[in-house]
Amino acid sequence: MARKKLGANNYIWKYITDLTRLMPEKSVFVLVLMVIVSLTEGIGLLLLVPLLQLVGLDVQQGALGQIAGYVSLFFSYIGIKPTLGIVLVIYVIIISLNALFYKVQTLKSSEIQYEFAAYLRKRLFNSVTGSNWLFFTQKRSSDFAHALTYEIERIGVGTNQFLSLIASIFVLAVYLIFALELSGLITGLIFLVGIILLLLLKRRTSSAQRSGEALSDTSKNMYSSTIQHLDGMKTIKSFNMEEKNIETFGNVADRVAGKYIDAVNSYADVRFLFDVGSVIILSIIVFILISFMNLSISELLILLFLFVRMIPRFSIIQRSYQYFINMIPAFVTIMDLEKECEKASEPKLKTGKVKLEDEIKFENVSFSYDSSDESFSLKNLNLTIKAGQTSAVVGLSGAGKSTIADMVMGLINPVNGHILIDNKVLSEDNLSAWRSQIGYVAQDTFLFNDTVRNNLLLAKQNAAEEEIITALKLASADEFVLKLPGGLDTLIGDRGVLLSGGERQRLALARALLREPSLLILDEATSNLDSKNEKKIMGSIEKLHGNITILVIAHRLSTIRSADSIYLIESGNLIEFGTWDSLLGKEKGYFKSLYELQS
Repeated sequence: MARKKLGANNYIWKYITDLTRLMPEKSVFVLVLMVIVSLTEGIGLLLLVPLLQLVGLDVQQGALGQIAGYVSLFFSYIGIKPTLGIVLVIYVIIISLNALFYKVQTLKSSEIQYEFAAYLRKRLFNSVTGSNWLFFTQKRSSDFAHALTYEIERIGVGTNQFLSLIASIFVLAVYLIFALELSGLITGLIFLVGIILLLLLKRRTSSAQRSGEALSDTSKNMYSSTIQHLDGMKTIKSFNMEEKNIETFGNVADRVAGKYIDAVNSYADVRFLFDVGSVIILSIIVFILISFMNLSISELLILLFLFVRMIPRFSIIQRSYQYFINMIPAFVTIMDLEKECEKASEPKLKTGKVKLEDEIKFENVSFSYDSSDESFSLKNLNLTIKAGQTSAVVGLSGAGKSTIADMVMGLINPVNGHILIDNKVLSEDNLSAWRSQIGYVAQDTFLFNDTVRNNLLLAKQNAAEEEIITALKLASADEFVLKLPGGLDTLIGDRGVLLSGGERQRLALARALLREPSLLILDEATSNLDSKNEKKIMGSIEKLHGNITILVIAHRLSTIRSADSIYLIESGNLIEFGTWDSLLGKEKGYFKSLYELQS
């Protein structure tokens, strides 16, 4: 428990240093504004003394008399006689300035709040984007979305409360100084009681951190549940599971609501106890002041005014601190996730040169998704993809086909062995240049909720209209695109939902071809299509045969009839390889039996 607490304190210190290091000028400016706001509060309090004197109360006795003397000296220095009208005008000016400075402070504090949140969001997103593919696939995408949205928003609110905490401490200090001048004993007693109240409520305040941790956990589950339920809506409807779906999601939403209610209850309990305790203490202090202390009416009024303003400041400090502590688990979540991403970051890619002119070669390549598991996805694999030819990797689901495609793209690295591009080992020295030459079409095509044009321009931002049309023609997509209501500028909906499956795949192929790649990878690109659309895609690919290097990943053998080389993979091992005719010519070949089974 102590170690956990120490860790939280370390994160609090890291939060403060990150905040001040990011915006040192703004942080200093806000602090200066806080001081100015506090000073104008103090000047406003000083002006109460001549106001009391002008309405006929005696302010010449005791400590108040000294303060009255200082105020009179000031008016003499500036050559103004303190009449009621002049004092009220000055009071209005001072309070107006106080309000103005407070407004500017609020605006600047908000700038710090939102800019710091944006900074953390961008920094985390950079870390997530820079992490390696294997790490990324092993995390839930909802965890990233939760951290980048909900947790960052909590940090923003906590930052606002942190700045409010500091501002309240400054203002309270001014009230304390003024009150000490009037009655050190009573002020000391009030301050002591305030500190005792804060300490008594410390246990409840510390529960805010546990409440914050619970909120992080439950809200993370809600994000995961939300994404899963929305992504699976078609399946849910087809199974007539709407009611069960609503019930399951409702339970998650209720748990999140419960945690919020617990947090609010904690705030409300502390606020209630503090307010009741402070008013009881204030009443006792008033009783003591009137019954036992020889104070003038003017001193009594000012002390009462100060105490009425001071006590709520203790409450504001306590509440701001509680909100701030509740936020710290969100900051911990962001920092820990960022550390995870950085630990799993890809090496900084260099701008080396590599060009596919001869072949891609796997030399004794082994790979496992779990380093602690001795069962390898690929085992001592040797295969060659000749430049300018169409090579196919086939096999049943789970054989390791897509792993080979990922390794060709450098998304995952071999545990043993090497991948060579024209006898050069694929490494961080040339990986960036190599990826820029690859066009990739996946089984599950991802399209943005944007226009056809903007989805294509992801592959080549400065592509001219002629290049776009050429790519569409190569992918046999020009006909349907030009018939769309807005042509290239037609919105296609979330993930391209307004297009058919075949149209989405042809658009993805056009996007890959727009890059003018040296290598085109088709990873089960036609497995979800009907025969008609599959023929259109395969017809487009056959037109490219001999012009670029094509790697086809497939389990449906009918799609690779025209391939120059076919590699049959089973459980990460290369079982057979050859041409279509040579593989079918083997009487007891595995490829032939697989072909007959599919036929």
